[in-house]
Amino acid sequence: MKIDPAKALAALLFALVTPQPAQSQAPAALSTPVWAAALDSAIAAEMTRTMTPGAQVAVVVDGKLVYSRGYGVADIESRRAVTERTLFRVGSVTKMVTAAALTQLVAEGKLDLQAPISSYVPELAGKRVGIVTTHQLLTHNAGWLDNAVPYGRMGEGALGEVMRVVNDTLFFTEPGRVYSYSNPGYSMAGYVGEMAAKQRFGLTVDQLVLRKMGMPRATFRPLEAMTQDFSQGHIGVLGQAGTIVRPFTENTAQWTAGFLFASARELARFTMALMDNGMLDGERVMAADAVRRMTTGHQAIPGTTTARYGYGLNIGTVGTERVWRHGGSINGFDANVSMFPDRKLAVIVFDNRGGAPIEGITDLVAQRAGGIAPVLPPALPAERDATAAERAQLVGTYKMGNTTIVLTEQDGALRFQQGGMTAPTRLVGDERLVIVPPQGAKVTLLLVRGANGRVEFVHQGGRSLARQP
Repeated sequence: MKIDPAKALAALLFALVTPQPAQSQAPAALSTPVWAAALDSAIAAEMTRTMTPGAQVAVVVDGKLVYSRGYGVADIESRRAVTERTLFRVGSVTKMVTAAALTQLVAEGKLDLQAPISSYVPELAGKRVGIVTTHQLLTHNAGWLDNAVPYGRMGEGALGEVMRVVNDTLFFTEPGRVYSYSNPGYSMAGYVGEMAAKQRFGLTVDQLVLRKMGMPRATFRPLEAMTQDFSQGHIGVLGQAGTIVRPFTENTAQWTAGFLFASARELARFTMALMDNGMLDGERVMAADAVRRMTTGHQAIPGTTTARYGYGLNIGTVGTERVWRHGGSINGFDANVSMFPDRKLAVIVFDNRGGAPIEGITDLVAQRAGGIAPVLPPALPAERDATAAERAQLVGTYKMGNTTIVLTEQDGALRFQQGGMTAPTRLVGDERLVIVPPQGAKVTLLLVRGANGRVEFVHQGGRSLARQP
């Protein structure tokens, strides 16, 4: 066949100037750690116990990714296999990414965490809700109630549409009094970041966190995630096979609190950067000051003398080992990220069966890969009846938003009331109440006292209820 030189040259020039489709690259192969078989066996057992369709694990040791694998299926209908590239919704693990973006804005001089949020959201000027600071929002210390709304407005303007019109009904107590987990607080923190950066928050996270850390597929945007290998969420009665969550969960107004999509392998890069003081692959991807702010334990958490909340991270210890961690759950998904910064060891576990998290994996890897033995919680005192003086001190109504509990005294005993249910209540030590419901497991409430020793809050599951006057 005769080739026309002019046409050949034209074709070559066209190829040189025409963008070529990106080549899909498989993740680099990793050598198999000696503890991999034990990890795989534990994951399989937990997936069977919880009836979880799919899971994903990544492990960082000495600051390097050493293990990454998907297990099971991404959804029970198509039976697509979970790979290490599959995107999962990570729930409140999102909060560490949101906090990273905000602390980066602080490092750039664009955001003052101690300024009232009305400085950035002028629509809140003159409202009491506008006096809280972004620091208080990031540490769950703003006095705001909690809600997690899986379905809501869509479109990236929704964050501002909702946050600009919030009002003082968000308060359940005064700012600065107590730790109480608040998803709306993180949504507002994200909107403050949006206003400080003068661009949509999703773009800010892309630029300051995800892309800088080599996480090209992680995203808040479901329409981007759905063009990738992504998992469906599953939910159902414990002990029974789940079903796919329909419709797919989406509420753009709470993106910054819990709606990130990521793979465990990509999020491992985030942990590597955080544990190396903002360095990754020999380059600075996060300001050292931003890392310091995130990983400082700013706010005491009820029920423990050592754990404190940083920015998007629980800061604590396992024995003598420092640990930074956060969990997450959202319709059909669970997630857990734990970092042992002094060992530069991290364990990331995702699953696609909500409400039945895979357990024991972090302890197994920490022990096998880092020699970090699990530490059993200290033994608690025996349950006991409250004295007359204690009953008088505890009786009252406690409330957060629409959630109300009442402690009463009946026939010389302390009783718990919520809705139409009443149950006997006993003390464990001086700081815990144990509720014995008619059905189901016992529930423990923590007592949070003020400076004068008076019980001012009861606390359970990270949320506090304020004693009413």
